[in-house]
Amino acid sequence: MTRAFLLCGVFLAALAPHAARAHPMAPSVLSFEPAEDHGWIMRWRAPMTRPTGQSLRPRIPETCTAVGPPLREVDDARSAFTETIELRCESPDMLGARISVDGFEDSSVNVVFRFVRRNGDVHHVILDAGNAETTISAPEDQSHSFIEYLSLGVEHLLTGWDHLTFVLGLMILFGWHRRLIAAVTAFTLGHSLTLALSVLGILSVPQALVEAMIAMTIVVLALEIQSGRHGLVWRHPWTLPGSLGLLHGLGFASVLFDAGLPAQEIPLALLGFNLGLELGQLGVILAAGGAYALLGPAIPVRWRENPVVPAYVIGSLAAFWVIERTLAAFGFVV
Repeated sequence: MTRAFLLCGVFLAALAPHAARAHPMAPSVLSFEPAEDHGWIMRWRAPMTRPTGQSLRPRIPETCTAVGPPLREVDDARSAFTETIELRCESPDMLGARISVDGFEDSSVNVVFRFVRRNGDVHHVILDAGNAETTISAPEDQSHSFIEYLSLGVEHLLTGWDHLTFVLGLMILFGWHRRLIAAVTAFTLGHSLTLALSVLGILSVPQALVEAMIAMTIVVLALEIQSGRHGLVWRHPWTLPGSLGLLHGLGFASVLFDAGLPAQEIPLALLGFNLGLELGQLGVILAAGGAYALLGPAIPVRWRENPVVPAYVIGSLAAFWVIERTLAAFGFVV
């Protein structure tokens, strides 16, 4: 199997305009909770450091009116801010209210919409460029929460260019070798472990540090692609993917925390989110494999056998992410 497997896929990823800036791990979160005086509290939480061009802003529903100006607070770690607005709505249960967010046309970050009904039931919806609004409907059976968590896992993977680049890099390094299975399995075990520990409150690491370290593992992968079968990762395929899995688990945990994960839904959310990540990862591998089967013969043999080009493409992207995220950790926005 060629070491430059899926070279064309990496080029497409590198040339995509929004691939140069991998979005923060945590999405923005929009929540509505009932107030004691029959009103509603609208909260908007977003990362302090956001990709260049992102301008996501929620709209106050047309059937609601703001009681006063928004209250803005920054968390202790200065990693995110929260804006809180008290609303008065025509319907006491907000039925028929249309929830929407502007700015998806220049942003790759999704939004977790969380609606807490007056009876305590919690409803989650993922908003993104393809689904920028939702309407509050009558109470329904909440058994579909598993599907929503699974969807969150799939969407989070598919909008994470750093993770996609890492998966493609593994395929370039291993091809359809059994070592690819070992690498993917190590990643799964790694992020499942730290995700569970983080959500249960046993382990916590600063988000900015996690994101910079994730980018650094991709730089290491680029060096391994150039080394080919002489590198450490080829001889021990679980090492780097397992390490990245541990780091990604810490990052993914922030998504579940910010979504307002109810304690009783932790096991269900962990299962759904992890399964969604794995389904997305498998889909990427199958799609990339199919693309190579179709386009591979058109790639000159000397390109397919040369790991230098994909190594430099992946390494350049990852090095940029390391610099961008390290600067962000110190309060600088690239």
